[in-house]
Amino acid sequence: MVNDMREQAFTCPRCGKELRYDVGMGLWWCPDVECGTVLRQDSIGRGPVVGGPEPPRRQEVSATDTALSDEGEEWRPEKRHVGWRILFGLVMLVTTVAVLVMTLSPLTWRHGPVLSVSPTHITFVDDSGGALMPQAFAIQNDGEGQLDWTVTSDVPWLVAEPAGGHMDGKLQVVTLRADITGLPIGEHVGSCAVSADGARNSPQVIGVSLMVEQTPEERAFRSLMGEGVEVFYGEQPPYIVGAGGAAIELVNNESAVDVSWSDVVDFVHRDDTDESPYIQDLRMCGSFAEALHNNAEAAGIRCAWVSIDIAGREIGHALNAFLTTDRGMAFVDCTGENTSFVSVVDTGEEPCDYDKVAYVQVGQEYGLVSLDKAESLAYPFYVVYSQGWVDYLGELEEFNALADEYDALVEGRTLIAGSPEARRAERLYDDLQLRRVGLELRRELLGLCRWESIGNVERVELYW
Repeated sequence: MVNDMREQAFTCPRCGKELRYDVGMGLWWCPDVECGTVLRQDSIGRGPVVGGPEPPRRQEVSATDTALSDEGEEWRPEKRHVGWRILFGLVMLVTTVAVLVMTLSPLTWRHGPVLSVSPTHITFVDDSGGALMPQAFAIQNDGEGQLDWTVTSDVPWLVAEPAGGHMDGKLQVVTLRADITGLPIGEHVGSCAVSADGARNSPQVIGVSLMVEQTPEERAFRSLMGEGVEVFYGEQPPYIVGAGGAAIELVNNESAVDVSWSDVVDFVHRDDTDESPYIQDLRMCGSFAEALHNNAEAAGIRCAWVSIDIAGREIGHALNAFLTTDRGMAFVDCTGENTSFVSVVDTGEEPCDYDKVAYVQVGQEYGLVSLDKAESLAYPFYVVYSQGWVDYLGELEEFNALADEYDALVEGRTLIAGSPEARRAERLYDDLQLRRVGLELRRELLGLCRWESIGNVERVELYW
């Protein structure tokens, strides 16, 4: 019967080509792929013939897409579903490619540099007229190879240092400084863009916000003037250099003028007063302040010799003051090496520079910050800076304790992966790495030297 069916001939009602018979499906189909017509035999009015349907006689199928055999059985064309098969194949191909890309691409990421930054937002708050500690962020290379990076700011009051470089290691600390000079009171917004040519995740943007509530000039005078402060013009201070020494002698220059803070900093850096040795009862703070005053006046910069009384001490302290044209009152202490003044964190670096910015406020402790780390002249900055040292030393002590615990856990031992000891070592290592980054950020902002306070200020005298 099957052979009889295959020996019959029918013409496709759609394209006119001879149909072929599919034994397994019992269907007639058009060999033209573009046509795709399929014919099935439906029984009309009676059941199937025993042994299978008899083959229809050769006849032309009408253009109406139906044909009748001699037994009155109707044949209808059925469209082969070629389009959905193609679509299904394309979907499977795209899915397979996507899975391969997602699976294999991470294997290639670390073959080049990958840029990341932390944190991604920084806030400066000037709630006391200039107490702005610099902020910092870390640039990291999460991939491999050298990372060439640059930092650009979109506002003039925000400065990044350094502004670019090359990283062979994994971490670079960048310091951000906000200059509020000339900025009106209110909120100011900017950003820094970190770019690295050829690196993934480049560029990265760090949002920066700055809130200015007082001008530096207002705060500088407000913190100084009040009870316990006296100002003298054209008078010699009634003090001597040391026990039984000569009187302080100030040499003023009538042509000397007030200059900007940057000019004061340049002068102090050039001046070598702080390099002289401190000799008890012979060359003490009064002599250093006298020398800096006279050198400044000779250079055409107006300068004051300042005496302060310290609570609970018979002997006070001497320093200098400048009335700057842009930052208000600035106190400078150039007293040379005096071990009672400074605490140095042992890093093997060069010794301290004894040019310092002093923070003077009646009723508060006398504060000192290295000249290159003094971002503000206002007293609240010293409070923030001093607390930064307290936090740093506390975190350093915790870090060292964890490092000792880690060393004791892994030294001379082979830990089995997945064991409680190995998991503990992993957690300690990750914690140490995170703390290390935080300590490096703090240390970059604080500097090498921590200056000890000599006590609270009770009285201030300025001699111009």
